[in-house]
Amino acid sequence: MSMNALLLLLTITSTLVLRSGERIPVEGAVRENRGVITFRSNGRLYSMPMTEVERIEKAEEAKPATAGEVKETKAPLKARRTLSDEERKRLLAELEQNHSGVAREVPLPREIPPPPSKEEAREQRADEQHWRSQARAHQEAVRRANEDLALLETRAKELYDQIQGFITLGYKPRQFSYQTTELERTREQIPYAKLEVTRAVRAYDEFREDARKQGILPGWLR
Repeated sequence: MSMNALLLLLTITSTLVLRSGERIPVEGAVRENRGVITFRSNGRLYSMPMTEVERIEKAEEAKPATAGEVKETKAPLKARRTLSDEERKRLLAELEQNHSGVAREVPLPREIPPPPSKEEAREQRADEQHWRSQARAHQEAVRRANEDLALLETRAKELYDQIQGFITLGYKPRQFSYQTTELERTREQIPYAKLEVTRAVRAYDEFREDARKQGILPGWLR
């Protein structure tokens, strides 16, 4: 086995097995953040959705015993998963056949793009501010509509309780005609207030759906 092949074997700590059946040897740790994993393969940094990964196979830790063999290192079973004899033979054969020490090529996900330029960052901040402002306006409209409805319902209950109190005390209807008239007006307004709540909620839902279709980050809508 060439020295390059041996060094590459020692740096491979795990293998990504994709749902498509492809296998990607990984150098170092695999990190996951919000459903996206990042890893190094062949010395380059890549990222891909976690949903494309079937499983991650941990390779056993190894170190050279002599110039031409690899000696197995004992480790707790809970800390890692060892390669099967068949997988180990296949990996060694591929490395020996490739004098450059690089395993067979497999389709890799796209590389992590470079950070945005200053101009792109300014535009992104402006877009974020726009979407945040729109989201807050919709949230305020929903909150205001619910508050208006709650005020009407509270007012209706207060007037009703007053009328019941007058009746209990033996007052004539003409003596609390003001409360009766106000109660009727208030109750007439409640259906319209409920409709405003429905409209505000629907507008907010449509706004969020449009943002989702445009790929806007959820954090911008809070």
